[in-house]
Amino acid sequence: MKNWVFGLTLFMSLFHGAGGYPAAAAEIPAERAAVKKAIEQSIGWAIEKDFEAMFRLWADDLFHFWLFSDSIVVGLENFKKHAEGWRDPDFRGTRFEFRDLRIVFSRSGDVAWYSCFLDDCGSYKGKEFCLKDVFQTGVLEKRDNRWVHVLMHGSYPVDKVPENYVRRFYSGLFEKKESQ
Repeated sequence: MKNWVFGLTLFMSLFHGAGGYPAAAAEIPAERAAVKKAIEQSIGWAIEKDFEAMFRLWADDLFHFWLFSDSIVVGLENFKKHAEGWRDPDFRGTRFEFRDLRIVFSRSGDVAWYSCFLDDCGSYKGKEFCLKDVFQTGVLEKRDNRWVHVLMHGSYPVDKVPENYVRRFYSGLFEKKESQ
């Protein structure tokens, strides 16, 4: 009797997943590849400057918060307005790299969240610039049979903020304290 109960328990856990839910979509390589591609193209679109392809990667009700307070964007129409600055012909993405990309799928398989470290480089008027070691997180949802971003966030860990940003945004804090 004990062997039968053990066998049934093992069968149920292997074929029905934890808690009675089906196995997560993470086990489906094609879904993982599609999510990874959507994440990569959310940055990589800037190399070819294909705005329509980039906009297809975002949900109508998206929330985007990047490194600076003026990059908070809610909704696709507002994101399209925010993206107008990237249409400058002197701007172009040049290269990018995701490191330590972790993708996790919901039990239902229609939501995925991720985190990684990102180097995102571009050029403006021929001069290259790079955002390095940005901690990027996001959430994608499968809607109408395609993966779209519903949330993206980029930040620097407080102990890894590049020196040029510390000087640009916080130098006044240090100067005031030293003069007091």
